[in-house]
Amino acid sequence: MTGKGDDEQLAFIAARAEEIRTGLDSNFTEVQLERPLSRRMVHALIAATTAATAAKLKALSARVEALEESGIKYLGNYQRANSYWKGDTVTHSGSLWVALKAVAEGATPGSDPACWQLAAKGGKPVKRTTAGSTST
Repeated sequence: MTGKGDDEQLAFIAARAEEIRTGLDSNFTEVQLERPLSRRMVHALIAATTAATAAKLKALSARVEALEESGIKYLGNYQRANSYWKGDTVTHSGSLWVALKAVAEGATPGSDPACWQLAAKGGKPVKRTTAGSTST
C-alpha cells in the first residue's frame, strides 16, 4: 500500500474507527467498557463489517461487469473531421491509438499525449514485389 489512493483509504478507515470508538464510548459507562466484549457484541461487529464489505463488493462487481460489457470501440482509420470520446480506438499511420478523453476534431493521434495513447505501434511498411521480379 504505497499509492495515494491507498493512503486516502487508510485515512478514511482510521477516521471511521475513531467515529466508532467515540460512539461506543458515549453509549456505555466506564464500567461497561472495562468488561470484555460478549460473543453477541463480537458477532454484531463482524456482521456489520461483513455487510459493509459485501455492499462495496457488489458495487465494484457491477462496475467491472459494465466495463467488461463495453469492450473496445474500434472506429477504423482516424478521420480529422470526427471528434472522439474516451476509450475510442483508431488506426493512424499504421499504429493503434486510444483516446484518453474527449478529443476535438483535428487533434491527430500522437499530437497531444493528454488526449491520445499509443496502444500498438505499427511496423515499417513492407514493400511488395510483383511475381517474376527479383529484389537484390
